[in-house]
Amino acid sequence: MIAQGSGPTRSIPTCQRWGMAQVKKRSIALALCCSLVASPVWAKTFVGVLYPFLGPMAAIGLVELAGELKAMPDVEVATYLHQSWKALVDDINRQPKGTHILIVGYSLGANNAILVANNTGYVDTIIALQPSMLTTQDSLTGKVGKIIEIYNPNPWMTFGGMGSQKLEAPNIEYIVNNDTHPGAQFNAQFHTVVKNELARLVALDSLQTAQAKPTKPSLLAKLAPPKEAKSSQLAFANEEASKHDQTKHEQIRHDQAKHEQKAQPVFADAPKPQPVFADVPKPQPIFAEALSSSATADNSFVQRTLTIGDMKDYVKRNYPTAQTVGVTR
Repeated sequence: MIAQGSGPTRSIPTCQRWGMAQVKKRSIALALCCSLVASPVWAKTFVGVLYPFLGPMAAIGLVELAGELKAMPDVEVATYLHQSWKALVDDINRQPKGTHILIVGYSLGANNAILVANNTGYVDTIIALQPSMLTTQDSLTGKVGKIIEIYNPNPWMTFGGMGSQKLEAPNIEYIVNNDTHPGAQFNAQFHTVVKNELARLVALDSLQTAQAKPTKPSLLAKLAPPKEAKSSQLAFANEEASKHDQTKHEQIRHDQAKHEQKAQPVFADAPKPQPVFADVPKPQPIFAEALSSSATADNSFVQRTLTIGDMKDYVKRNYPTAQTVGVTR
């Protein structure tokens, strides 16, 4: 029974609840995708900067240099107080495998860069600017690609040796300068050394990335030849076939003609047919002699028709009377 004054209650259909649940799931999935896309990507080269005593207030030149390094692509730069070197160790150990590591330390920060290297797996380069002689120095036990140290060998110019400590390492390069300890951070040579080394690491990383990528087949090799090319190739093939067939037919006709020419017999001029007289006997050679000796014959042979009168005259002149009677019978 519905209470008076209250509106009717409606239940949500099951299909509608199922649709709302699906929309909610899709919204959650979309939010997760957006969070992954918006998450920062690890840089390929990581730079850790260790400040000297009194921090960035006493290292304005190093602060400016760190700002310039942050502007470089594919580079992550983080700054630390010299006494916070363990935080730098943690950040380096969290870097993805293959990330190049560069440590820049100034004064006490240069001394503690060795402690960072001893507590990490591998450091590509350490650039130490005027390490201090006023603190104990641990020997290098970690793996470092190379170390570049800039120092002033004259302790009287560095407040009693604050910038004259020589670090000891198997792969270290020393650069001597005449800067005071506060003025060394503004040295253009120091800035150039840092930038050049960072550029080398970035280029090395780009080369390794290019070598690691598998060679993909050319897209042009995958594409089928255009229809026009196919039709032209087909037409060319048909034209060649027709030319070949035509040549073949001509050769066959030539061979046949040659064969017929060889097989054809050579006939002499056929003699003209002579009339055959059944009643008239064939003339004998003696008739030619009679004609030549007759009174009507000339000195030259004259072709004429042999008559019965001629035959009688010939018989009268050359045979006895008995034969003449047999002829006239």
